[in-house]
Amino acid sequence: MNNTILSSEFQDYLKSIEHEDFKKIVLKKSPFESISSAEIAQQLKGLQVSKYKFPTLYKTKNIFFPPSINLEQASSEATANYKSSIIEGKTLIDLTAGFGIDTMAFAKRFSKVYHIEKNKELSEIVKNNTSILTPNVDVYSNSFQDFFEQHSELKFDVIYLDPARRNSGGRKFILEDLEPNILEWIPTFFEKSDKIMIKLSPLLDISLTLEQIIHISEIHIVALKNEVKDFLILLDKNNTLKNPIIKAINLESNQTNFQFNFFDEIDAIASYGSVSKYIYEPNVSILKTGAFKLVSEKLNLTKLHQNTHLYTSSEIMNEFPGKIYEVEHEIRNPKKEITKMKANMLVKNFNQSIDSIKKKFKIIDGGDTTLIFTQSMNGFHILKTSRIY
Repeated sequence: MNNTILSSEFQDYLKSIEHEDFKKIVLKKSPFESISSAEIAQQLKGLQVSKYKFPTLYKTKNIFFPPSINLEQASSEATANYKSSIIEGKTLIDLTAGFGIDTMAFAKRFSKVYHIEKNKELSEIVKNNTSILTPNVDVYSNSFQDFFEQHSELKFDVIYLDPARRNSGGRKFILEDLEPNILEWIPTFFEKSDKIMIKLSPLLDISLTLEQIIHISEIHIVALKNEVKDFLILLDKNNTLKNPIIKAINLESNQTNFQFNFFDEIDAIASYGSVSKYIYEPNVSILKTGAFKLVSEKLNLTKLHQNTHLYTSSEIMNEFPGKIYEVEHEIRNPKKEITKMKANMLVKNFNQSIDSIKKKFKIIDGGDTTLIFTQSMNGFHILKTSRIY
């Protein structure tokens, strides 16, 4: 870690070039004798990324930014703050802490937080940043296995980890691919804490996860602006039921959270029917939970088809957690009515792919109209709609 980067002279310079292209900076001669062009570009990219991904870092002086890969792998500040809001206690250990965005969020709610990271350079960077923002963080540069051996007496209110995936090939994502292998380590973790929170890949299946891991008390599917970011499982040593609370959250939206217990979806009874005045598309966090029947039952909406995850009603439900479309009319003669139309497209359980439809009718992306291609219990439909929410 080059501490010259923290000098007021360089920090002022960094702010002065904030809007320049960091890729071009690499090709220019550095105006600093002890700071390379590559280092300037790294800090500039970090500053630019932080403006939207880690706004607290962006607003704070003397923050040291890591290489690009660590910026990309780090949680956003919004998702980190959400993680910290669903657990509590006095002490927490982050076993795979990386750039420390989650760690710093936890440190705002816990008295003592341990940041464990094998990458020594990254640990030095985190040590600098936490000394400014969250001095109650203890940074340890080594593996969590070594930390446990050297501090065997320590217990924690919560253990948190975000395991890496060992296999980068095309094989289906499985829990056994994680590093560390949580299936092997969970018993050891429970010797250190009664509560564990693990961030998993959104690609994992919830049912399969419940089959492989016991003691799961809660599952949180967290989206940010309708893009799934986190699949969080909360383990409680005292919980042996396989009926966890499941929460679907869409951060930075006005949508309400959708919550249920795992068996609720199994027991739910959906109502099915054809298209009415309004069409509802659940946000991605709800779709990931698989609560397709429950959306119909809990929100009193009609599901178009068993395999169509769109819903309908004659009266608008403004608080629906997702997108709402008002049906203007059903397209009866698509060749005449929609050829070369400028419109957005939503294709759900239709007998043609979106690419083939666009090509067939020469549809141009954009505009205020949304064409919905879907299937109800009464057959296939092409709907001309306008987006309300």
